[in-house]
Amino acid sequence: MSIEIYVYHDPYRLKENKNLWKKIIKCPYFCVSQTLVNGLRKIYSKDFEAGRVTTVRNLTESLYSEWLSTACAVRQHTDIDNIINAGTFSVLSDKDQENLGKAFLFNRDDVFTSIRTMFELRMDINDIVEDKLTPEQVYIVEIFNKVLNSDKKKDFELKEDFSIEEVTQALIDAVTKAKEGFDVGSLDLDTVVIHGVHQFSPIMLRTIEEIGKYKNVILLFNYQKQYKTVYQTWIDIYSAFDCPIVDEEGNEFYSTDSSSVSYEGNVLADNIGKMLNGRKDDVVISKPYEILEFDNMTEFAGYTAKVFENAQKKDPDHPMTAMSEQIYAADSSANDILKIYFPDQFGERQFLNYPLGHFFISIANMWDTGTNGINIADINDIVECLGAGILEETRPGELVSIFEKIKALFDGCTTVDEMLSRLKRVCKNQKYITDTTRQKYVNHISYYAISAEEIGRLEKALNDLEELAAFFYEDFEKRPHNFKDFYNRLKKYLQEEIVEDRQLDDDFSDIISRVLARLDEVESIDASASFECLKSTMSLYLVQETKPGKSANWIVRNFEQIDGDVLRTHNDEKTTLHFACLSDEDMNGGKNSEFTWPLNADFFEVAQDPVDWKYQVYVRSRKEYKYFKRYALIFGLQFNRGKYKLSYVKRDGDREKDPYYLLKILGIEERKYSATHFGEKLEDTTGIILKGSNGAAFNHYDYYRYRICRYRFMMESLIEMNTVYKDNFLLMKYLEVWLENETKEKMQGLPCSEVVLVEKLNEIYDELKKYFPYVLNINRMDVINNVRGRLSSQKKFPVLTEKDREYMMIRDLFIYKKLEDPKNYKQDVLKDIFIEVNQDKIDQELAEEKLNNFKYKANSHIWCKYCTNREICVTYYANTDQ
Repeated sequence: MSIEIYVYHDPYRLKENKNLWKKIIKCPYFCVSQTLVNGLRKIYSKDFEAGRVTTVRNLTESLYSEWLSTACAVRQHTDIDNIINAGTFSVLSDKDQENLGKAFLFNRDDVFTSIRTMFELRMDINDIVEDKLTPEQVYIVEIFNKVLNSDKKKDFELKEDFSIEEVTQALIDAVTKAKEGFDVGSLDLDTVVIHGVHQFSPIMLRTIEEIGKYKNVILLFNYQKQYKTVYQTWIDIYSAFDCPIVDEEGNEFYSTDSSSVSYEGNVLADNIGKMLNGRKDDVVISKPYEILEFDNMTEFAGYTAKVFENAQKKDPDHPMTAMSEQIYAADSSANDILKIYFPDQFGERQFLNYPLGHFFISIANMWDTGTNGINIADINDIVECLGAGILEETRPGELVSIFEKIKALFDGCTTVDEMLSRLKRVCKNQKYITDTTRQKYVNHISYYAISAEEIGRLEKALNDLEELAAFFYEDFEKRPHNFKDFYNRLKKYLQEEIVEDRQLDDDFSDIISRVLARLDEVESIDASASFECLKSTMSLYLVQETKPGKSANWIVRNFEQIDGDVLRTHNDEKTTLHFACLSDEDMNGGKNSEFTWPLNADFFEVAQDPVDWKYQVYVRSRKEYKYFKRYALIFGLQFNRGKYKLSYVKRDGDREKDPYYLLKILGIEERKYSATHFGEKLEDTTGIILKGSNGAAFNHYDYYRYRICRYRFMMESLIEMNTVYKDNFLLMKYLEVWLENETKEKMQGLPCSEVVLVEKLNEIYDELKKYFPYVLNINRMDVINNVRGRLSSQKKFPVLTEKDREYMMIRDLFIYKKLEDPKNYKQDVLKDIFIEVNQDKIDQELAEEKLNNFKYKANSHIWCKYCTNREICVTYYANTDQ
């Protein structure tokens, strides 16, 4: 095997290493990241042409295409799943097998990755010292052993002993994948360069080993003698290759140009490096460094979003390049938030991100192999299915709209049959209501405020959903070769029901075609496994290959991308490199684990001691990751030619984090971020134009809504033309009001006693509960006791007056007439709301020309808790402590 290791000092002067330059200038060149590819091309232009220079990932995928394929992954998932479900591990008790089996099935993806790692490293079962293992590690070693001693071993065997022709073809495939039509004849295929890799994966190391059998492999990385402690992490990892490390003795960079805009950042890198080398007395700080403090990740994401939005305005086609700040974070999870606001920026939308993809995920979530039917654990799965555009509807979004109106009706439903039963009950009750007073009451209940036609459409959709779920999943675990059978059903459905029957836009049509191509790859898998295994692998076979040019452009990049992007600041003093999430926690590992569960450092270092160099490199690189982050920060500051900025996020939930200790030692000053820095105000969009009120005059109840909250007035009086209770909390409060009002009506003028009152309350409750099919016995007790407490103090029920009925109507529409604020000496916040008002006053205050000039802003207070539209009110959520 031929491997050479070279180090260079100044990335801007790589060409000056003449001996090295001759070796690398004509051969295939593979970088750790696309950003390093881009950076080298920026500096060295035609010397690093597209195609010749590409990523290590392209190389590994070309050589080990079968191992990295979807078909291989699915086969391995099914094998592991079947072994776990079969149990019978002689080294474990029945109880341990059961408990660990459940844990392993729950963490399928981690177990899958760990087993593959063991095969990629060619672990020898005889080298593992079992008495050094945790119970979880004993369990995974047993799985590994069972695979090795079964016919499933063939599914986990990596190709070995490649021929020189196969290795050469892999190199050609890798460069042509980077640039179609690249002239391979211009390359020296006898030498291969791999540049800048710190985190070696086992498959990457095997690629180097196989190529090194026939080609000269040059491993290349940056090294600074002046910061020996910082760069020791690279020496520790590359020394495990057991090859000499050749230093070309090039000139190192020193910060001397105080006129450069990057000078302060360059000196900061120098000061950190000196401190780590034990030269604290040599540290010179002319003025305090500054770090920006974000309170939480959401605030940091908001700041980043504003930078990105400004770049979009400047250059819509290339917003990342136009960003005034290029942001790199030790914890880049802010992208999870940014994806919501800028989905197109994060690459092409995958099949599973479309409503149709959500449909397949949701029905899989609901399918219960035990009952062989749908079992609803999360009602939102039903919503996803209704909104996928698969079930019949007269207009897009109709089914979700109907469902959201009556969602409260399905509280507690666990099956589609229960949902259908409740819909039938609503239709039956609506049909047989003859009492006009009772009809007025039910009109305030959301699921009685929709038409029988809408209910019929929802019933049909739910029946179709159940039928479609059964088509895919019924008797799944009883079918032989169930994975192949499912793939064929899915492929047939996509071809016949989606592609041929529906009008799809070009982008989604292209995505479907690539999903079908992926299904062609996996449909030949002759395997059977559990339904849970099928669910866990859906993301594998329903993800299509990304189109060229559609790869993700992460708005917040991770530290692995610094070494390439910093080179793009050459001759660009306007760009600011923003190094973010510089807390101790994030810099020392944060959310990045060294190994996948249940493997850990002890498993690799204590439970076995192999001498294979690939094993040693892999383990060292994983354990050195936190030192890589330290190196990346210093490298970025040192070689940056533009401005720089530092920041950290203070809070993660209830935990507070401190700035990186090296920065604190340098006396860095913290400055809290304020959103007012950007100085822009959002446009006021609360004004609307009233287009009549359907010919009906406003009444005093509309006036009361207006006095409480103009937003509520807009929703209930102008849009819905009614008060409609939509969520279960308010519906239970409304049931209480209805029970109290009807009891007053039926008992007026009669004597009151505890026994008579309780009997009457139970009688009326039994009449009303049919309109609230989800109520439980505990609800009954609470409702009756609350009403009894308010009515039992009187000896005789009064005959109802107009004033009494007015009070009852206010309760009907507002739940409370008196509402005390516990934060303000129990002040009645509704005291001056329900005043006597004549029609002239109402007409004057709510005149159409006056309403057209209103700003319908929400007025938040404790009454928001009882508002029918609180769930769509931003002001309510902004003041949830009310």
